[in-house]
Amino acid sequence: MKRIFYSLLCVFFSSSAFSQCMTVFQDINNYVYVFDGGESKYLEAMPLLSYKIGRANILAYVGQNGRLKVYYRGKTYAVTDNTPSYYMTDNWFLYQNFNLIKVMFNGEFKTLETLFTPGTDGLYYSDSLIVWQNDLGELNAFFEGQTQMIERGATIRNPKIGPNVFAYMDQANNFKVFYGGSLQVLESYEPTSYQVGENMLVYFDQYNNLKIYHDGVLDETSTPAPTEYRVGKDFFAYISSLKQLVVYYKGEETVLMDDRPARWQVRRNLLVYTDKGNNFWAWYKGKKYWLERFIPLSFKVDNDVVVYQDLDGRLKAFYYGEQVEVSDQIVSNYTLTNEAVTYSLMPYETKIWCNKKTYTFK
Repeated sequence: MKRIFYSLLCVFFSSSAFSQCMTVFQDINNYVYVFDGGESKYLEAMPLLSYKIGRANILAYVGQNGRLKVYYRGKTYAVTDNTPSYYMTDNWFLYQNFNLIKVMFNGEFKTLETLFTPGTDGLYYSDSLIVWQNDLGELNAFFEGQTQMIERGATIRNPKIGPNVFAYMDQANNFKVFYGGSLQVLESYEPTSYQVGENMLVYFDQYNNLKIYHDGVLDETSTPAPTEYRVGKDFFAYISSLKQLVVYYKGEETVLMDDRPARWQVRRNLLVYTDKGNNFWAWYKGKKYWLERFIPLSFKVDNDVVVYQDLDGRLKAFYYGEQVEVSDQIVSNYTLTNEAVTYSLMPYETKIWCNKKTYTFK
């Protein structure tokens, strides 16, 4: 496989260039390649059984021989001779093999646990936080490179984990949250509903009023519990009793629509929605954007990126608050992996768009 050419769609370069530009593709012979830093590199001679890619440019995969491998900084490393349970977040890769839990941290594997019970639901992971229970009854957390015990002898119920927030009920029916390395009891009863995001926990109290835990501070409101709500990074959106789409951000509520959206989705910094007038909208870091006067044929959302097809099937993107073109030709199928868009215009050709550049491989 040789890179035939690449064309600049727009002049763009920053210190984060290529930081999330990694994906996997195959050639006409089914050889597998990894796209990394603007170049393709041979990976395997046969299709992968599974793979996962993180935003820290880590690729973990299982080949036809069933062995788990990791591609990192241009090199491939064998991890295990079998196929363990493995997981990928934005920041790290971890796996659980029998009683062992390991995480890739600062380019090296770090053992988190040697007394984990296989087949249990006691492992919870997110972008910046890993929580698990071991055979000794300890509830532990890995946060900012360190392992600490949250509590001992804990029997937890209804655990939910966000990028850096972990909430659960204990055996005494206390509602607890672990955030910033500290454990806090929020209530002595179980909320009727709760969701976690990044730096944020939203729940309904015993009177069915909305409460917001943000950056370690609990804010009580008299807002009745909405029927639908979703939590992102430092914000959450909900459908009010008047069927309005409302976003809560930096302590303020803003009505985005006076009617319930036809479709809406939250992903970290982004809220994407369509209205009944067939308009396509985005809310991003406190600003509302009118993207199109039509509902796209399809769209895919990542942390700061929306890629969508216009009515002719051409690809466009809302990229870090800016509307840009991905492909001026009709695309039938495409994938979005972090910030890399992969598609094909003709057989045996792969195009990859990332950081406003398009690369073509044949």
